[in-house]
Amino acid sequence: MNYEEIIEKIEDILEEGKPSFGGGGKIKIDGDAIHECLKELSSSIPTEIIQARKIVAERREILQAAQETASKIVSDAQAKAEEMTQEHEITKAAKDTAFKLLSEAKEEADGIVADANTQAQERENSAKRWAYEMRTTASEFAKNILGECNNYLTADIEHYTKSQENVRLALSRLQNVSIKNPSDEE
Repeated sequence: MNYEEIIEKIEDILEEGKPSFGGGGKIKIDGDAIHECLKELSSSIPTEIIQARKIVAERREILQAAQETASKIVSDAQAKAEEMTQEHEITKAAKDTAFKLLSEAKEEADGIVADANTQAQERENSAKRWAYEMRTTASEFAKNILGECNNYLTADIEHYTKSQENVRLALSRLQNVSIKNPSDEE
């Protein structure tokens, strides 16, 4: 019988016990049966206790090895942390230098862009002035040419009108003139 069965047997004996006179939760039980169970229990437990003791000893060894490993890990981590701290300081200095260089480059680039924008605006304004002047000059030139053309046309129309009048006068004179045929004179 294993110890679990023995414990159940003890519990059964306790449940079968009769309440004692005077109460107080005391009961009368078969003492011999309990002693018999305890003997069986002490003879069945040792192998399990030996196994439990082995497990406890193994557990202690595992815990000790784990503590040694943990101590080594902590020590390695501290060394790595110191190394990383030094690397971090170097990295931080490099980042600071890079940030400074980037800031200077950005300022210079902003200045170049601002200068380029200013030059582009000046060229645009100059081109607009030139285009305006060209339009104005071209407009004035066209007006002058149109004015001269108008003057020439007016003069030509007047000349044509006078010529037409002269032709009419000449035609009317010709109608009054009789022309003799040379053969009629004979």
